[in-house]
Amino acid sequence: MEKIRYFAARAPLILGIGALPILLAGCNSFALDDGIPNTAPTATVVSDAPPPPTGPIAKRDSGTYPTFDRRLTAANVQIADDEAAGSEAQLSALAAARANGSVSEAEYRRRLAELRRLAAEHGREAEAAIAN
Repeated sequence: MEKIRYFAARAPLILGIGALPILLAGCNSFALDDGIPNTAPTATVVSDAPPPPTGPIAKRDSGTYPTFDRRLTAANVQIADDEAAGSEAQLSALAAARANGSVSEAEYRRRLAELRRLAAEHGREAEAAIAN
C-alpha cells in the first residue's frame, strides 16, 4: 500500500516532466524547407477523343482521363419562346371565354379534349423520334 501512495504522489511530477518536451516543442519554430519547390506539376493538354463507335457501349482504355465538359444537347427540338407564348395565349383565351360564358361547356370540353389529344400524340411522336 505504501508503494501505491508513493507512486500516486510522484505520478503528476513524472507526467509533468514527460509532457514538458512536448509542450516546449510546440513553441519551437523550424522550417520544413528541404530545397525542393512545392509547386504543382505542369498540366498536360490532350486533344478531344474521337467520337465513340456506334454499337454497344464497351469499356475503352484510351490512356487519358475522361472529360465531362462536352456541351449537352437536347434529345429533341425544344419549344421556342414564341411558340410557348402562343400556346399560353390560346389556353388563356379559352379559359377566359369559358369564364365569361362566350363558349359553351360542350365547346370548352371539345377544345380541351383536342388539346389533350394533341399533347398525347406529340409525346408519342417525340418518343419515337428520340428512339430512332
